[in-house]
Amino acid sequence: MRLLVAAAALLLAADLHAAVYKCKNASGAIEFKDKPCAPGTGGEIAVKGVASAEEVTARYAPDADESADDGDTSARAGRSGRGKAAGDSSVLRGAWCEYAVSVEIDGEKDDSMPASWTFDGDALEYRMKRGGSAIKTRILRDGPRFQLENETLGGQERSWEVASQDGGTVVLRGPLGGYFHLRRGGCG
Repeated sequence: MRLLVAAAALLLAADLHAAVYKCKNASGAIEFKDKPCAPGTGGEIAVKGVASAEEVTARYAPDADESADDGDTSARAGRSGRGKAAGDSSVLRGAWCEYAVSVEIDGEKDDSMPASWTFDGDALEYRMKRGGSAIKTRILRDGPRFQLENETLGGQERSWEVASQDGGTVVLRGPLGGYFHLRRGGCG
């Protein structure tokens, strides 16, 4: 058994991932962090020879073969976990507080930069609690996935996805990796 554990550790060591994120803080200065930036303030930067968070997540997703878009989003609704959609983006209506971000869905949460998300039909207003002006953009919804027209929030080429939902909380998988934890209502 010990040999099996040691062999597994050696095989997985090649895929250890230490992501680096380039973020703009509230004062406009650039910071490099090991946790995802708040939406609209930066993103993961490529490190030569190191797989991105998205590549590592995709490699270990339990149903990576389901990632092909077969047009049947209803079959994926209601499930949760890495690599799976867990709900419908239509639940995102009204005011939501982004109270934390994390690299893994159940991983360590960074709650240092809360932000408010206000969904109004096909429009979104995003505002960081500490400084920053509001970003207003149009939402393009497709079942559990949605795109935001504003390039700062991913643009139309990258999708956000409802990774899990439970009553008044939702976890979004960001377009560049990472998870955004939201609860219904304002940030206070």
